[in-house]
Amino acid sequence: MSKTDLASKTKTELLKIAQRLGLRGISTLSKAELAERIQQAQESNAKKPARQPIGLAAVARRVADAVKRRAIRKRDRADIESDAPPVKKTNGKGGRRSPISGSPVEEPTAALQPADELSAHKFDVTPTPPPPTQTFHEEHLGELPDAYGTGRLFLTARDPHWLYAYWDLSWQQMADYRGQSSDGRILLRVFEKNHSTVAQEFTLGHDSRNWYIPVNKAAASYSADLGFWKQDGSFQVINRSREATTPPDTISTDTTARFVTIPIDISFRELFGLIKGHMRDGEQLADALHRLQLAGFRFPFKLGLEIGPWTDDQAAALERILGGDILRRINMGSFEISEWLRRRLQEELSSGMFSAFSPAGSSWHGQPEKGFWFAVNAELIIYGATEPDAKVTIDGKEVKLRSDGTFSFHYAFPDGQYRLPVVAVSGAGDDERAVELSFERKTRKKGDVGKVKPAAHLKSPAAA
Repeated sequence: MSKTDLASKTKTELLKIAQRLGLRGISTLSKAELAERIQQAQESNAKKPARQPIGLAAVARRVADAVKRRAIRKRDRADIESDAPPVKKTNGKGGRRSPISGSPVEEPTAALQPADELSAHKFDVTPTPPPPTQTFHEEHLGELPDAYGTGRLFLTARDPHWLYAYWDLSWQQMADYRGQSSDGRILLRVFEKNHSTVAQEFTLGHDSRNWYIPVNKAAASYSADLGFWKQDGSFQVINRSREATTPPDTISTDTTARFVTIPIDISFRELFGLIKGHMRDGEQLADALHRLQLAGFRFPFKLGLEIGPWTDDQAAALERILGGDILRRINMGSFEISEWLRRRLQEELSSGMFSAFSPAGSSWHGQPEKGFWFAVNAELIIYGATEPDAKVTIDGKEVKLRSDGTFSFHYAFPDGQYRLPVVAVSGAGDDERAVELSFERKTRKKGDVGKVKPAAHLKSPAAA
C-alpha cells in the first residue's frame, strides 16, 4: 500500500491495519507516525524470504520435544512431592530414548530452576479440602411462657354480639396489681364509642387470661380498659385496648349461591393444569371451575352429589327447625348453639317432625302403608326486642328476655280468633309500650287431610 493510500485513510482504519501487521505501541502515535510505521512494516515483510513448508522430520522433532518436556515435568513433580533430592542420571546406552525420534532423552542433573519449577507446576491442581462435617447440637429452649409480660390488652369482635378480650400479663404482674388495688380486684371495663360511661364491668378471676364479652348492639365500636381501683378512689388503667367493631347482624342482600365441585383426590396443581387454557384473565380457580361446570365442560371426575329431589315438606321442616330462632340467637356461643340444636332435635324427633325426611315418606300422624296422603298444620311465633332490663308480657304471661333484650314465644295455632296484647315496661317502671296482635285461622279441607302433631310443650293462645 503506497504512502498516498495510507494518507487518505482515517486514523481508525490505520490502527486496524497496524494491528493486522502485528505492530505494538501504536495507540499514542499520530496519524502521520502511524502511516510511516505501517509503510516500514510492509517494506520489512516484503524483504523476508517466503516461509518454507515444514517437513516430516521437523514435525517429528517437535513432537519428540513436547513428549520430552512432559516427561520431565511429570518426573520432577513426583520428586518434589516426595521431598527426595534430585538425582543425577546419565545418558548411557541403557538410558531412556524417545519413542518417536529414537534419540536419547536428556535427564535433569540439578535442582529445578525457577522457570523449570513454574513449568513443572503448570498443570498442578490444588486439591479442594473436604467440607467440614455438619454437626447438629440439640438446644432445649424450654416451654413457651404463659405470658411475655408486655401488659397489653387486646380486643376483637367474635360476632355481631360478642367481643373477645385477651391481656398479656404474667401471674406475678397480676398479683402485684391486685396488691395495689383497694379491694384486691382487677377489672375489665367496656366502653361504647362516643360514650363516656362504662357499658359493662367484669371482675376477673385469679386464673383468667381472656374474657368473652356479650354486647347489645351490632355494627358498633367498643374499647376496653384493664385496671383497678386505687386507695384514693381513682381508677388506675393498666392498659387500654384499641377499638373493635362488631359486624352487622342483618342478612346480606346478596342471596346468590354458587356451588362448585372440587375433587379431593386431585391436587390443585393438576386441577389447574386441566383448566388453565380455559381460564380468563384474573379469574380465580373456583370461579373458573364454576363457569366450566355450568357450561358442561367434561371433567375426569364426578360432579355434584346425588341426594334425590328436595321436597317442599323437607324444606318447610328444615326451615322450622333451623330457621328463624337460630338467626335471632346468633349471639350465642358455639356450645350454646349445639346444646340448643340438640334439645330442638330431641323435641322434633319425639313429636315425629323428622318423618318429613324419611325416604319412605312416612306420615307425621300415622300414614297408611300404601296410597296417597297429605297432612298440614300451622304454628304461631311472636318475637321482638327491647332493653335487656325491661319486662315483657304476652297475653299477660311474662316472657323471659335474652341477654341482648331479644325474645320469642311459640304457640300452637288451631282454628279460631285470637287477640294477644304484648306489653313492655322499662326497668325503672316509668315507661310502658304496648301493642295488640289479632289473628284468625280458618281451615277448609278438600279430601282426606290430616294434621301434623305439634310439639307437646306448645300451648294455644287464649281465644278472643
